[in-house]
Amino acid sequence: MAGCHPADVTDISGPKYFPAVKAALTKAKNSINVAMYTIESSPDRDDAKPNQLITVLINAHKRGVEVEVILDQNVDFVNRAHASDWEPKVKSSLAYQRLKAAGVKVNYDDPARYTHAKCVIIDERFVILGSTNWTWAAFDNNIETDVLIDSPKLAAELLVYLNSIIKAAPADGSLVSAQPTTPIPRQFLQSPKLAALLVNVQAERAFDIYLYLVKLQNSSSAPKLSLSFDDLARHLGIYEGWTATDYRRQITKSLRQLALNYKLIKFEPSYAGDAVITLLDYADPAKVYNIPQAASFGLPDAYFDYGWNRQLSLRAKFCLLINLSYAALSDVLPYWSKSVSTISRENGLVSPDVIYKGMGELRRKKLLEVKYDTLTDKPFDSRRPKMYKLLKLYDPKAHESKLAALKTKYGPKVYDRARDHASLVFEENNPEVIEDIILKTKQFGEPRVAAAFRLIALKNIDNPLRTYTYVAGIIEKE
Repeated sequence: MAGCHPADVTDISGPKYFPAVKAALTKAKNSINVAMYTIESSPDRDDAKPNQLITVLINAHKRGVEVEVILDQNVDFVNRAHASDWEPKVKSSLAYQRLKAAGVKVNYDDPARYTHAKCVIIDERFVILGSTNWTWAAFDNNIETDVLIDSPKLAAELLVYLNSIIKAAPADGSLVSAQPTTPIPRQFLQSPKLAALLVNVQAERAFDIYLYLVKLQNSSSAPKLSLSFDDLARHLGIYEGWTATDYRRQITKSLRQLALNYKLIKFEPSYAGDAVITLLDYADPAKVYNIPQAASFGLPDAYFDYGWNRQLSLRAKFCLLINLSYAALSDVLPYWSKSVSTISRENGLVSPDVIYKGMGELRRKKLLEVKYDTLTDKPFDSRRPKMYKLLKLYDPKAHESKLAALKTKYGPKVYDRARDHASLVFEENNPEVIEDIILKTKQFGEPRVAAAFRLIALKNIDNPLRTYTYVAGIIEKE
């Protein structure tokens, strides 16, 4: 019968799977082929079972074994009317990055199809098949069934099938289009005595100055920094219209706070000249700060280049760092998800109010997208946490020019009314949405548009239907 082959089959279900796979991969001599729906990874848990298998793959590659990994990425088809609206969802992103950095041949599949396989082929002879993804839950909690099959003929057939999978780059550009960043230690967010304390006492200027100093340190090879008061005043937005004496006094006050109150820097002032700054270690202020290689996340240089420190409130800046930190650890790019209580607990016990308002501001500034669990009959407190998607930092001046052009094109009254409508769905800073509201108002009339927005305003701000897509559907409905 076609497709039948003599083979030795070993049951490796449940707790037998991980040690069997690890041993088989370690013994590989020539080749390893993996097709896996999900591989979890964590940069802070080298001993985690998924990380151990990733390490075995990397070590096999280093000793000359030909290793190839294919991962699944999906498209979110839910509530998507057009193919152009489909949104890719990249899973296993940390595993992908780790394998890619080590030189392992790793690819994603075509995002329009599911690669649901959990298949490992070793030396074109040993085949591991079953239900187990490389995840913590699958290894330790789930009921999974798997077999290890010794069959060169079956391995050959499956390799032909796996090689037919269409390979693609990650659909989310964040994995392939890195931008210059400044590494920020996660401890800065996690400790109640650092960033969270600066937020709680409203020490915004000290917060801004410290991030600026970390950026300077990142680009300097010397332990001590020469700080230009003029350059820092420009960054803070207090250069124009201020005298040198005034802005030096204000900056000096914040530098002394960072040195004396928070033990983050050593400050050596110089009369009418540059100051000398030494960044200090968080755990031991007697030691010099070292640029972190691990347990950190990247703050894009665009934050400094575009002056976002002057565009956002302190709580929004803090929440921007939170988003960057969690996104760097996410295995479901371009999203990450945590409950507000967890975010608070893991980020210096900052007030949930700071998180709610900071995230809301980022959303209104078009720096953050938020997705909610679908509405069901289950209680509100049992719904899944929000999904956050951090957007690219844009040039605020260019963005304001687009908004100003719309105001000129359609007139202040029409523009302001459309922007008021847009604010009900967190889109008042989205030129495309504002213009679409104006055009729909011309097409369907203001009463019909206003009625649709009044209806949406009745919904809770966390309601997943409170979106412009939903409002537009109401307006267009006959």
